[in-house]
Amino acid sequence: MKIVQLDSHFPWRGGEQQVMYLSQALQAHGVDNVIMCQPHSVLYQRACKAGLPTMALRMRHELDVVAAWRLGRYLRRHRVDILHMHTPHAHTIGLLASALAPRVRKVVSRRVDFAPLRSWFSRCKYAFPGVHYVAVSEAVHRVLLQSGIAPQRVQTVYSGVDMRRFAHVTPAPPLFPAGTRLLGTVGHLAGHKGHRYLLEATKYLLQSEPHVGVVIAGTGALRAALEAQAAALGIADRVCFTGFREDILALIQGFEIFVFPSYLEGLGTSILDAMALRKPVVATRAGGIPEVVEDGVTGLLVPPRDPTALAQALLYLLRHPEQGQKFGEAGRSRVEQHFTAARMAMHTMHIYQQLMPHIQ
Repeated sequence: MKIVQLDSHFPWRGGEQQVMYLSQALQAHGVDNVIMCQPHSVLYQRACKAGLPTMALRMRHELDVVAAWRLGRYLRRHRVDILHMHTPHAHTIGLLASALAPRVRKVVSRRVDFAPLRSWFSRCKYAFPGVHYVAVSEAVHRVLLQSGIAPQRVQTVYSGVDMRRFAHVTPAPPLFPAGTRLLGTVGHLAGHKGHRYLLEATKYLLQSEPHVGVVIAGTGALRAALEAQAAALGIADRVCFTGFREDILALIQGFEIFVFPSYLEGLGTSILDAMALRKPVVATRAGGIPEVVEDGVTGLLVPPRDPTALAQALLYLLRHPEQGQKFGEAGRSRVEQHFTAARMAMHTMHIYQQLMPHIQ
């Protein structure tokens, strides 16, 4: 079996980490597997450093026919069995490339919980025959079925984390003065991640807990707008925007509570990191998040876009740290049982094997 993992993102997000985990597992099982991604992307650099078979493919935009032609030529020449597309642009380029390699089986990972058929182009894209979809949560699975994808073409495979990464994590150097009670979140700075509601909640929270500091890690187009919002709320000195961090686990290790305020979310892999580090979680009832965070067991869930409810849940855990410790221990156990990288890779390989009898 020969497999290409196609990813078009330059920055590092949860999806790219899943590509790495999957490729490492495939390599360990002796499967011929290549990561094809943007040159100079974080995924390219990390995959090369990890010794994984990696190829650079410049993908300038979603309809990059040159990239599609190069990919199609590679698929045909190397008689690739399965093309696994991990990003929206990779999805389109992979479909175009398959015209040159009609024998290849096509798999698409869907990591977001909004409907994919919002335009004529998207409807055509998702109507393409012979594509198998991997949903990262049951919430995403339901959205795909509601969009008209046949049930036999969709399976759920939860994202996972490598538990070995959490064995000896020490906190990063402090970002606030001693005595600060640190809350934090990790994610792309995009509207659906709900950072604006976290900032509003912070304003409310500081009225009762003036020693709180909030860390927002990640990159994205909204950084300047969010910094301006923090300044307008008068909380700029209590919020730290870190940008991209190589030491993200060390950063999370320093949090007292992990916050995740998204109002659209496929699953939320940074939540898995936090739970694996035994951090209590306050998150929203959005997308696949309730499939990870058990309300009242591993953390607290609040309605999305509700900064008051978010602040109240955070205040409760700040005032009941013993409950937070119980949530953290329960969260660690839940990740170990249901959300490991090994489990994700095993289920994905099972999908590949299901497709193989049709490849002759």
